[in-house]
Amino acid sequence: MIFIHAAKFTCEEIEDRIEEEAKVYSLMLKKHFPFSKNLPESGYAIKEHASVFEFCDPTVAAKLLNTQPSLNVLMPCRISVYEKDGSSFVSTLDLSVILKSLECEDDLKAEILALYNKMRLLIKRF
Repeated sequence: MIFIHAAKFTCEEIEDRIEEEAKVYSLMLKKHFPFSKNLPESGYAIKEHASVFEFCDPTVAAKLLNTQPSLNVLMPCRISVYEKDGSSFVSTLDLSVILKSLECEDDLKAEILALYNKMRLLIKRF
């Protein structure tokens, strides 16, 4: 259900590079949530690094919104960067699993799957 990649870079190195690397795959960064930085500011301790990036592929987003607006719950695409036991990981939802149960046009499913594959390629760069 979740695609997880053990990263060879630190979380900080990934965060410094992810926006530029995403452009290779036509993914636009929409938002970054640095949880391990902003939650402690609110009084909640976080033991290890954790952040989430939200990306958008405008072509797929427009098609999905214009044909299957109920599926906008899948938007934007999220990539998590986190540490566990001192190691860095990058993860995202496994859209290939989710797609099996979605009721939508085959061409839209194919585009969503292609987007997921781009996200996996991006994640594997780290």
